[in-house]
Order: sequence, then C-alpha cells, then structure tokens
Amino acid sequence: MRRFSAISWGLGVGLSACASEGGGGTPWVHGSATASLGDDDGGDGEAGDADDGEGSDAGTGGVDSAGPTSHTTGASDGGSSDDGGGADVPELVGSFDVIATAQDGLSTPRDLEFAPAHPDQLWTANQDFHGMVILYDPGTPQQSAEVRIDYYAKHFMPYVSGLAFGEGNTMATCAESRDEWNGAPQPPDDFMGPTLWSADLDIFAVVHQGDDTGEGSHLDMLHQSPLCMGIAHESGNVYWAYDGLNGHLVRYDFKSDHGPGGGDHSDGSIRRYLNAVIDRVEGVPGHLQLDPDTRLLYVADPGSGNVMVLDVDSGASNGPLSGNWDGVGDYSGWDGASWTPLVGGLSAPSGLLLHEGRLFVGDHDTAEIIAFDLDGHELGRVSTPAVGLMGLAIGPDGNLWYADGGGDEIVRITR
Repeated sequence: MRRFSAISWGLGVGLSACASEGGGGTPWVHGSATASLGDDDGGDGEAGDADDGEGSDAGTGGVDSAGPTSHTTGASDGGSSDDGGGADVPELVGSFDVIATAQDGLSTPRDLEFAPAHPDQLWTANQDFHGMVILYDPGTPQQSAEVRIDYYAKHFMPYVSGLAFGEGNTMATCAESRDEWNGAPQPPDDFMGPTLWSADLDIFAVVHQGDDTGEGSHLDMLHQSPLCMGIAHESGNVYWAYDGLNGHLVRYDFKSDHGPGGGDHSDGSIRRYLNAVIDRVEGVPGHLQLDPDTRLLYVADPGSGNVMVLDVDSGASNGPLSGNWDGVGDYSGWDGASWTPLVGGLSAPSGLLLHEGRLFVGDHDTAEIIAFDLDGHELGRVSTPAVGLMGLAIGPDGNLWYADGGGDEIVRITR
C-alpha cells in the first residue's frame, strides 16, 4: 500500500472528465487516477451541461488506494467554551490522518457513512461524477477503494449531496439538481428528489446498466425536492430531505420499493412541512440527523447559520398539494410543527452528527467542528485543515471522520 504526505496529495491529483459519446462510457480502470466521467461542468449543482449519450459514464472499478497518510497534524483541544473545552470531547482530540484522496477516486466528497451491515465499508458521496467511492477496510494497511457510478446516475444521483443508510442494507441519496438529464440532456424541469438504493455490492451500479432491461439499479425515487441538500433515515423506507429549491423539509415514505430499475412510484407518501423553512447555500450541504429516541430531527441550515430542530411527530395536514408528479396517494402540506433553533450564529453549518448524547456540527466556512449538548451548550471545538468541511461520521473505531469536499479528502481525527 502506497503512502503519501497530506501535502503531496491534498489537491495535487484530480479526475479528468471527458464527454461521453453514448452508451455507458468508459469504466474505471484499476490503478488509474483518471476516468471518463461525462461532461459535467455544472458542479455547482445548478443546470450543468449534460452529455449527449444515453446514460452516465457508468461502471465499477478499483483504484490503487493511497491509504492513510503518514503525515498528521495534531488537533487542538478546542475548548473556547466554559465547560472544559476539548477535554470533555475526546473525539476532537488527536491527529488529522488523511485516509483517502483523489488518488482513490474522490471528487468533491460531500457525505460519508459506514454501512451498518458492513462496517468495513465506508461509502462516500461524490458530487462531481454523480457516484460513490467505497473504501474497504478504511484506515488500515488493507485499505482499497472502488468507484461506482450507476448508468442512470445523471437522473438518480446527479450532484449528489448526501446519503443515509436505512434498513435491510438499503440507503437513500439526495441530489443538488433540478433534473438536467432524464434519459437525455434537457432543460431543468425540477422532477427531482431522493432516490432509494440497495447497498448490496451485487446490485448497486451492477444490474440494469444500459441494457434496456431497467432504469439502472435504483430501487425507488420520489420527485418533490429539487436542489436537495441533505437526507436522514427515520424508519422502514421513510426519509427526511432538505428541499433547497422550495425551502422546506419534506418527509418521504417510499413504502414498498419497485425493485431495481423499476418505475412505479404511486404507492409513496410525501409530506411537505411548510413552516419548517430552510435557506440553501449553493454547493454547501445541509445535513440532517434524526434521534430515534426523542423523535427530534436536527438540521444544519447553512443559509441561516442555525442548527434547527423539528419534532417529527408534531404538526397537522393542511390537505393535498398540487403538482403530484408521482401520482402518490398522499402528497400533502403540513403546518404547525414544532420547529425551533438549537444553535445560532454559526457561519455555514453543514456537517452534522449525533453521537452519545452530543451533536457535532461541521462549519463549512470556518472549517471548525463544534460539539454541543442537546440543549445547545457548546462543549468544545477544533479547527480542522479542511478546505470545504462537509459530512461527518463516527467510525467503528470510535474516531470522528469527515469529508473535505474542497480538498478531495476523507480525514480521520485519530485519538
């Protein structure tokens, strides 16, 4: 396994993109630091140029992983609070170990999560090529990396901003897109929302890849949240999404999925929470975390500088809404929900993580990770070297990991 200093690989290796001329494009080649990703110069999440092919530059493939770097930097013990600072938050004390870089295929990673059914897999959502980099045995000498792009990713995972694992080895993703591609390039029509996937490695980005037997490997999709910036799992096939275009939180229940590559969405349920108003910042995810015990949903809202809290069991329906694109039995507006600020005055809160009764918030603009108790009192903070701090995760090792979207890095704060 090769090792590189953080300086050598922080921004030095990128992914080259070239236009696909049709079909599935060029799959990833083992050992290559470049790949054909499609003509995507719309990386800001707005209407980027789509290629003229029938699908994304799909494929799966391994790349040589640089592995954890030997160059580390000590994290400060934070602690501008009155509660003892970082000494009370051991996750914020340690060294910054760069676990993966562009050498591993990363290209603006915006979220990361360890697969609950396979904690040796770290899935990372990459904006620039509409796909995943899966790190196997991350942070160990056995680390390897694989890039996976579904053939139809330009509709089902365009400019992906977030992912959340659900039950039964499934996950859902969220896309900062207004639907610039749906079978072919098109003017944006806002037919966009969260997508349900299997995390089974024999299914995801493997089945129905451009063979006209189905629309890729996705399990389901609902279409009421263009420019979606964050997603969280509730239970079953229920997820909450940050609708950046319309400025609301939206609850999605896929109910029974249609299976890989299907297209019937009519059994779903969609509830738009009209008083849960949010303020999107282009290119900056607003991640979500649900506490299953208290049924409180925490929302990083970069535009307002707040971390907000929604009681998911509060509010009442105002009745059906117009524009029921999916033909679901329930597309309704809800109002009067408990929607309150927990923390204010941040620059651009983006990353969010609930862990052992504390809320960790990553500020995209200041590159700080700040720990709060669930009453909103600061427990400690640390300044990171991130260029664009985004998603946060806790690994099986108990260490805090983060995605640096601006630096194309996955970093672990190693205690």
